[in-house]
Amino acid sequence: MPFLVLPDHPAGPAIVRQLSDAANLTVLPHASGRPWVVGRWPADTAVRASVGRNSVVVLGRTTVDTTALTARLRDVRGVADLDSLATGLAGTFHLIASIDGEVRFQGSLSTARHVYHTLVDGVAVAADEPQSLAALSGAGVDEEVVVLRLMSLWPPAPLADRCAWRGVRSPAAGFHLVLRPDGTVHNRRWWTVPEPEVPLSEAASVVRDALVAGVLARQSGDGGLSADLSGGMDSTSLCFVAARHGVPHFTFRFQPLDPANDDDRWAGECEARLPDNEHIVVAHDDGPDWYAESPAAAACREGPMPFYRNRAMLEYVAKLVAARGSTTHMQGLNGDELFRASAMCLHALARAQPLAALGRVRATRAMRRWTIAGTARFLLSNPSYGEWLATCADRLTVPWPKGVAEFEWEIAPKMPPWASRDAVELARDLLRTTAAGHPRPMSPLAVQHAMVRITRVNGEATRHMSVIGAAHGVSFESPYLDDRVLTAALSVRLADRITTGRYKPVLAAAMRGIAPDNFLNRQTKGDFSAELYRGLNRQRPRLLELCEDSRLARMGLINAEALRELLFGLHTDSRPLMPLEATLGCESWLRLVDDQSGKPSGAHERSLTR
Repeated sequence: MPFLVLPDHPAGPAIVRQLSDAANLTVLPHASGRPWVVGRWPADTAVRASVGRNSVVVLGRTTVDTTALTARLRDVRGVADLDSLATGLAGTFHLIASIDGEVRFQGSLSTARHVYHTLVDGVAVAADEPQSLAALSGAGVDEEVVVLRLMSLWPPAPLADRCAWRGVRSPAAGFHLVLRPDGTVHNRRWWTVPEPEVPLSEAASVVRDALVAGVLARQSGDGGLSADLSGGMDSTSLCFVAARHGVPHFTFRFQPLDPANDDDRWAGECEARLPDNEHIVVAHDDGPDWYAESPAAAACREGPMPFYRNRAMLEYVAKLVAARGSTTHMQGLNGDELFRASAMCLHALARAQPLAALGRVRATRAMRRWTIAGTARFLLSNPSYGEWLATCADRLTVPWPKGVAEFEWEIAPKMPPWASRDAVELARDLLRTTAAGHPRPMSPLAVQHAMVRITRVNGEATRHMSVIGAAHGVSFESPYLDDRVLTAALSVRLADRITTGRYKPVLAAAMRGIAPDNFLNRQTKGDFSAELYRGLNRQRPRLLELCEDSRLARMGLINAEALRELLFGLHTDSRPLMPLEATLGCESWLRLVDDQSGKPSGAHERSLTR
């Protein structure tokens, strides 16, 4: 894409004329004739319907067609009437509606398709990318957000919802935008986190149906489909779903560097079970290193990129699969986060059903080597979200504890050791100010809140992946980021998410009869530390260049010498390297924008061209 969404307002035509490439854009009009949706998108990713003065367009990967969309639109009288449509569609997509002069604009809960808005000449305008709005409004970089994005692994909600461009905002999880004819905007809730009350006997089929629908949505369109088959349960299960339902695709994987990584063995066995598919395996010495440069990443101007280390690998995959006709590459991203039970799941179960949790607590304590006292403190701890944020502020520079159970609404944010004192104090102030406002979590249960939060992190990463892939005409997709799949996973009863001696019991139950039983009974998970260390060693000279005339150091946010010391260090434990990802993402992004003006490069052109 990108595209703009405008209200049914007299200023609409003038705003469109500010775009230098307006003559080359597709313009969908309101019933009034004024511009409604303006931009570029592949024709096979758009489904549009109109009934009278009302119109709906779905942009993205989904299974709905014009006939079905038209039928749903006939009963719509206001933007709220589209809630059932939004919850029922498979895939990830933008839903945009013009209903009796009001505009509804929403992305996916995961943010794999996201929504932004700002004021342009006093009128609320929305878009799928913040840099487009920053160019129109003349906005610069929000330095506070740069500080927030230095937090590792990432900033907590609601601070995470802040956009890197001043004055550009996005709705919180479960909300959509409403653009009114008078040029104003408001957020309306359309989704809430479900209660975890569905037993596995029912939940397995709901999860299965959602994943099947998600895979079928990825075959929609005119291009081919490729898919990761890593040997892990998440991506590999999707390949078996595609094969079962006759979805043509070929598979791809990198061979692990570490011979002890048994992903390679499991992938080979599963490939043998899919003899009708082409399977591409790239030897570990033939692919790019972690942390290598990616020319296509220069288009990632939205903000700092999560998972910086994978940029070159993503571009390599996109180029390779595109050469074989793929326009959509399917991944298993977010499967771990939805189906591998966390310690917070155990915490919630222990408080709700102590007897049911007892055996699971014992097994987890033994496996993770928790002390009895530490386990008791963990299970008895129950701070509010605001209290937890305040504690995070106090412990912002204290390393994560090792081998200790701690209550966490999310992964506790930490500032890197090379952050300046000013950066740490600003981050601490932002956390404390947010905590003092008594913020509401996305769910009263920390385990549910955390699942939504990490899903939104992975959705953000997928947006950046697809920008990199777009250089080769490829979109990166994961059904585990679909609204329907997320809702289904959140609905599963807590006791059924944790089964002693079983790995991902919910996903295994959902895939039973589709993927091989011995594969679904797998108890191990591949480790990729070897790739991390080799990439860091080989790419050290390039990473050191980022320390020279560092934009972050110039802003007074980091000590570049301390960062250099980390890059030169010998690390037998990868934990000290965890904050590196966020710092590299911030530094590389700041180099992409005009550091003199703080505006996007080419902002004066006000173009929707990437």
